[in-house]
Amino acid sequence: MGKLAAVTCETAKPDKSRDRLLGDGDGLFLRVRPHGTKTWLIEYIFNGVRTKYSVGTYDREGAPGESITEWLRYGRLSLTQARAIAGSWKVARRGGHDPVAEWENLLAQECVAEAAIKAGEEAEAAQPTVSQAIETFMARHMDGKKSAPAIRYRLERLATHIGGKKIRDLTRKDVTAVLDKISDGQREGQTAKQLTGEVLTQAKRLWRFAESREWIETSCIEKLTRKDFDAKPNKREVTLRLDELAEVWRALDDPARCKSDPVTVAAMKILILTGQREREVTDAEWSEFDLKAGLWKIPAARTKKDRAHLVHLAPLAIAILEGLKPITGKERHVFASPLKPGQAVFGRSVNNALVALFKRGALPNVTPCHVHDLRRTLITRLPDLGFELFIGHKIANHVLPGVLAHYNHNSYEPQREAALKAWAGRIEALVKGENVVQLHRVA
Repeated sequence: MGKLAAVTCETAKPDKSRDRLLGDGDGLFLRVRPHGTKTWLIEYIFNGVRTKYSVGTYDREGAPGESITEWLRYGRLSLTQARAIAGSWKVARRGGHDPVAEWENLLAQECVAEAAIKAGEEAEAAQPTVSQAIETFMARHMDGKKSAPAIRYRLERLATHIGGKKIRDLTRKDVTAVLDKISDGQREGQTAKQLTGEVLTQAKRLWRFAESREWIETSCIEKLTRKDFDAKPNKREVTLRLDELAEVWRALDDPARCKSDPVTVAAMKILILTGQREREVTDAEWSEFDLKAGLWKIPAARTKKDRAHLVHLAPLAIAILEGLKPITGKERHVFASPLKPGQAVFGRSVNNALVALFKRGALPNVTPCHVHDLRRTLITRLPDLGFELFIGHKIANHVLPGVLAHYNHNSYEPQREAALKAWAGRIEALVKGENVVQLHRVA
């Protein structure tokens, strides 16, 4: 028979010097702490070992639920509930079970299960979406690189459709469907197959990056090719004849044919004379030039392969740059934008100016070309002036192929200077209509 009553549990006063234990039978005690807290304590001996275990605090209303397990989890027990637990545990001991050991074992198992669930949730949260993978890839591999904006543009075309999905969950079919959408284009009747191929190239890089980070086991799109989307790149092979190049120059000098501003015209002429890349020319700064010495030092940060490059300027090129000084000499950029203060002309604006000449019919006898074709023309035509082919590649800051790149570290600066001066001289002579053959005698 229990020795406690509900009113006793409610009115029990603490002993300020020690715990008070009020027994109820079956090993159940109401423990009143010196500071007034009341807890339920069950004490028993099992297999010779004495156990004291707190099963919860006293609460007149008790725990919700119908089972002892629910009450123990809640931890706030009425007198009736505490008695029921004590009685149940007494029965368990008679059956050869240690109730406290079994209860704590159950709690341990639940902790392990909860930890596994939490770890799974954290692992799931750590699995990046396509957009998150793109951001990490750009930060780790593309930060500071000149190609970063173009690569980001292509990857964001992908993210437009599947950016919110986990990269781990995507299949080849999912990515293929997106690439097909890009290929269809944004306007009726127009396709974007070349863009699709470029997006695929960058997507494969992204998936390889994800594989290296163990976000995915293997790339599901590695076997896809541009041919699968009829997106094989158009390899440009246009080279102009020297007489065609001279005609382009004449058009640039003719206000009736060329409507471009003087800065853009000068940039195109320097492209013709030096064979450098479009952005390397348009972004050039006055600090890079020593016009008295006839030298242009392009810093590594502005070259495609991050290799500083020295360009020798022919007298004609120097004259063009000197002619720009009254226009942009006080600016940072040689080819300063006439529309946006503090900025260079837009890289593609020079190419757009050349394309406009063809659209306007100003170059009827010239093979349609782009600005980059002018670079290829210089490399291709220099041997016609008697120079070794590799000199053109040295001027263009290309890496020589095969063992040449490994063993031949000669910069060939005298030959490069002679080649560019001969090149400019030949163009100038053709523009003036002089019928001369200007060859460089190879030693």
